[in-house]
Amino acid sequence: MALRLLPPRRTHAARISLTPDQQAAVEVTQGSGPVMVPGAPGTGKTTVLIEAAVQRVFRDGVDPERMLILAPTRLAADFLRDRFTARLDRSLSTTPARTWASYAFDLIRRAKAEGVIPLSKPPRLLSGPEQDLIIRELLEGHRMPGLELPWPADLHGALETRGFRHEVRQLFDRIIESGRTAGDLEQLGRECGRPDWISAAALYAEYRDVLDLRMPEAFDPAGIITAARQIFQDAPDFLAAERARLQLVLVDDVQEANPAIFELLADIAADKDCYVTSSPDTVVQGFRGARPDLVADLPCLLGTQAAVVDRPLRYAHGLSPAVAESWLNVAGRISQRAGGQLARQLEQPATPRPSGAVEAHLVPTPVHELRYVAQRILDQHLNHGRDLADMAVIVRNGGQVSELQRYLSGQGIPVRVPVAESAVRDEVAVRPLLDAFAIALDPALLTPEAAVSLLTSRIGGATSIELRRLRQSLRREELLGGGGRGSDALLVEALLEPGALGALGIEGRAARRTARMIHAGRQAAALPGANAESVLWALWSSTGLSSAWTETALAGGPHGSRADRDLDAMMALFHTAERYVDQMPGAGPEQFLEYLLNQELPMDTLAARAQLDDAVELMTPASAAGREWAVVIIAGLQEGVWPNTRLRGELLGSTLYTDAVEHGPEYALRRDPLSRLRDIRYDELRSFSTAVSRARELLICTAVSSEDDQPSSFLDFVAPLEPGEGGRGFTRVERPMTLRALVAELRQYAQLDAARAPEAGEAARVLALLAAAEPPAAGAHPDTWWGLAPLTSLEPVVPAGGTVFVSPSKVET
Repeated sequence: MALRLLPPRRTHAARISLTPDQQAAVEVTQGSGPVMVPGAPGTGKTTVLIEAAVQRVFRDGVDPERMLILAPTRLAADFLRDRFTARLDRSLSTTPARTWASYAFDLIRRAKAEGVIPLSKPPRLLSGPEQDLIIRELLEGHRMPGLELPWPADLHGALETRGFRHEVRQLFDRIIESGRTAGDLEQLGRECGRPDWISAAALYAEYRDVLDLRMPEAFDPAGIITAARQIFQDAPDFLAAERARLQLVLVDDVQEANPAIFELLADIAADKDCYVTSSPDTVVQGFRGARPDLVADLPCLLGTQAAVVDRPLRYAHGLSPAVAESWLNVAGRISQRAGGQLARQLEQPATPRPSGAVEAHLVPTPVHELRYVAQRILDQHLNHGRDLADMAVIVRNGGQVSELQRYLSGQGIPVRVPVAESAVRDEVAVRPLLDAFAIALDPALLTPEAAVSLLTSRIGGATSIELRRLRQSLRREELLGGGGRGSDALLVEALLEPGALGALGIEGRAARRTARMIHAGRQAAALPGANAESVLWALWSSTGLSSAWTETALAGGPHGSRADRDLDAMMALFHTAERYVDQMPGAGPEQFLEYLLNQELPMDTLAARAQLDDAVELMTPASAAGREWAVVIIAGLQEGVWPNTRLRGELLGSTLYTDAVEHGPEYALRRDPLSRLRDIRYDELRSFSTAVSRARELLICTAVSSEDDQPSSFLDFVAPLEPGEGGRGFTRVERPMTLRALVAELRQYAQLDAARAPEAGEAARVLALLAAAEPPAAGAHPDTWWGLAPLTSLEPVVPAGGTVFVSPSKVET
C-alpha cells in the first residue's frame, strides 16, 4: 500500500463576522490596558481573543513575536496557535501560544541561559511517574529499622499503598504551589493539631534534598509556576525585561488557573495591554487546583478597577436554544462571587438558528447503555448524514472511556481517544516486550510460566491450541532423541536456543518469533555501551511486527483499532526510553527496566499519535474543554459517579492545608465536612456544565436505572420532567445498525414458518445479496449455518453403554 503524507488542514483562515458585543471587545486599541471578556460557553470568547490579536497586529502594528497567548491545556494552546497563524497567513519563528507550564518553563530556560539562575544542566520538567517513584523510594526507606517516621498509628496500614502515595503527592503539590517549606508545614501541623503533617514535613524535606542532589535541574510540574515567580522576585531586572518584551498578553479560560498562575499573570501583565477571557461556570482543572472564584479578583491584580475594560459577551453563537437552556439550568445551581453573573448571560443571536434538542434516556442495564450509545451514533451517521468526527461521547472517568472504546470498536465504529490513562508498562503490547527485556538481561528469569506468557502475548500470538501442538512437537522430538524431559523444560530451552525450532512446522511460528526476539535482546545487551534504547530496538525490530501491525491499523475495523493502539503504546515506550537515556546518561538497561517497572502513573508524552480523520471522539470533560461538536452524548450519568462527591485529599488533609495557608488555621478548622461536600458538588457541576456546553445542536444524556444503579440527579437538570409526568421510563434500545446485527436478524426472519412466508422470502433475498457481495458478509450464506447442515450419520457416536472419554486439552471448538 502506497502512503502519501499530507500537511495538516489549515482552518479558520477567513475573517469571521463578529456580533456587536464581540466587535466592541476586538476594537479596544493598543494602550487601553487590561480587557476582561467574561462570557458563557458558545459566546465566542476564543474568537474574540484571536481576532483581537490579529487586529493589534494589522491595525496597531504589534509584533506577533512579542505577543503571548496562554491556554490551560496543550490541546487548547495548539488550537489557538493554529487559528492565530492561519488568520495572520504567515509563519512565526516562535510559538505564540503556550500553556502556563510551558511559558514558565521557557522563563526558567531563558533565565538559565542568561545566567540568572545557577544551573549546570538545562532545566527539565519532573514527570509525574518520576515524582511518584521518588516518594515510593523514600517511604520504603523509612520502613527500615531505626529510620521510621512517626506517622499516626491509624496510617500505618496505608503507608505501602499506591493510594497513600497519591495523597502524599497531592499534599506536596499544594505545598509547592503555595511556595511554602517543610518548616511551614510542620508549624501548621502543630497549630492545626495534625501530627501527620509533622511527619509529612520531614518526608517533604527529604524529597527536596533528593531532588537537589540527584537532579537539581528538575522542576516539579506543580511548582514550575512558583519557580518562575521566584526568579522574578530574585531578579527584578529579568522581570522588567520580560514585561518590556511583551506588547500584548492574551489569556483564554483563566478560570482554569490556580492561585500561583493568577499571581504570575499579575507579574507580567499588571497595568499592561492584555485580554483575559473567563467562564467561571465551566471548569475541568479543579483536581489541579483551579480557582474560578479568583476571577473576581483579577481587576485588582491587573490594575485599578477603573483602568480595567469590561467587554462581556452574551450571544450564544455556538449553542442551540435547547442546549443553551439546559446549560443555564446547570450553571444556575453553581455558587458564584459578585460579578460572576456577567459570564452567565446567554441570549440567542438575531440570526435565527435551529432550535436543537436535549434528550435524557434511561436504560435497564449497562449493556443496554452501550448498545444505545452505538445506536444513536450510527443513526446520526447513516440516517442524518452526520460525520463521525462531528460527534463525541463524554464520560466521567478514563475507565468508562476504555469500556466504550472496546464496545464501539467491536461494533465497527471508528473511535478516537486521548492518550491512554494507564502507565505504559501496563499496555498489552508493551508488557511482553518488557518481559523479554528482563530475560535478555537475565536468562534465568525465563521460567515455564514466563515462556507461556510470552508465547501467548500480543507479540507471540500463539493460541492455546497452537501452544498445545508446540508442546507435543517438542515432546515428540525429545522422545525420538532418547530424552525424557517434560514440555515445560523443552519450552524454556527452545526459546533460549532458536536453532532447536528449525525443524518445526507452523506450530513453531510463535516460538520462532519469541526466540528470535530474546536472542536479539541478549546480543544487544552484551554490546559495550548498551542502553535502554539499543536493547529495546533490538527486541522490537526482531519481531517483524511493525509492518504487519501498520497494515492492520490502516485497514481499519476492530483489529485495526487494536493495532493502532498497540503501535501508539510502542511509540510511548520508545519515547520514555529516549527521555530516560537523555536524562540519565551512563545508566544501563537494568536501571531503565527497574525505573519503568516501578512507575505506576501514566507518562505524559509529546510523541505523535496516529488519528483517524472521521471517527467518534471518546473523552472525559478535561479533554473536551475548549472544543465543540454538533452531537454530544454524555453517558454513564450515575449517582456516585457523576457527581462523585467523595471528599478529596482527606487522608492527609491537602484541602485543609490550602484553607489554612489562604485563610489561617482557625478558618480551616471551622470548616465542616458539609461545606467541603458543597464545594465538591459545585466542582462536579462545573465539569458537567463543561460537558453539556460542548454540544452545538444535539445533546443526549444516558443513565442506567436498576436495583444496583441509580441515575444521577444531573439528568434532571438538563432535561427536567414536565409537570404531571410520573417519572422517566425506559428507552427502547433497537438493534445496532451494524452488518453483523443485520445478518443475525435476517437469518431469524429467513427461518420463519409458512405463515410469514413473505417476510422470510424478503429476508432470504437480502441475505443472498449480502452473501454475493465483495467481500461477502460474514454469516450470510446458508453454507455457514451449522443448524442447516445434514446429519453425517444416524449411527450412535458411542455404542450404547460405552464410556465417553473427554480430554479438555483436545477440545478445539
